Amino acid sequence: LKDKVVLITGASKGIGFATAELFLKRGARVAFCDLLKGEISKARKRLEKYGEVFAEQADVREENDIKRFLKGVISRFHSIDILVNNAGILPRRACFNEHSFSNINNTIDTNLKGTLFMTRAALGPMLKAKTGVIINISSEAGLTGHSEMAIYCATKFGIRGFSEALDEELSDKGINVYVVCPGAVKTGLNSGFTGEKPIGMPPEKVVELIVKIAGTMPVDKKCFRI
Repeated sequence: LKDKVVLITGASKGIGFATAELFLKRGARVAFCDLLKGEISKARKRLEKYGEVFAEQADVREENDIKRFLKGVISRFHSIDILVNNAGILPRRACFNEHSFSNINNTIDTNLKGTLFMTRAALGPMLKAKTGVIINISSEAGLTGHSEMAIYCATKFGIRGFSEALDEELSDKGINVYVVCPGAVKTGLNSGFTGEKPIGMPPEKVVELIVKIAGTMPVDKKCFRI
């Protein structure tokens, strides 16, 4: 992974931050974006002690933000070797008919369309280089439907289907697409979901798998449940 350029979305905290940190410790260069400018600045300062970092505010739901961010990444690093689509939100647990139309839209736009949009933008440099690794973060909720989680499940099932289809499409172009489906992880994302302290596995367990996939690029398995 030394000197590889890794692009990570939603990396100011949680799984995204821990992923950026481990990639840097393995010698990679990291570019990341997030929605909150203040959080980005804090994360960048903490990460820079491990290696070279490029960070900008960008909304994965917005085409212009993505294009601006990618332009900055290419200007700084000249390539994209690995893309980790991590940005996502978890709406409150409730019956589907209790969710507003705007809440449905926001979840789909962030989780699913954000993954598609960033992948679409990053594919150009990868196709030109004829090599690349894309790792999309889905969820156990992208493998099994759960009551009162219909919107979230829809987006995570969508990410898994997109990943499998895109991997088949790019199989002869030097680009491998993987999807990671973790169960509950101890991050701020699910703290409001339970109403108590975050539950689940430590994020480091998921991060180690992400970095391992990027480094070894297994060909016999493309979907990882953890």
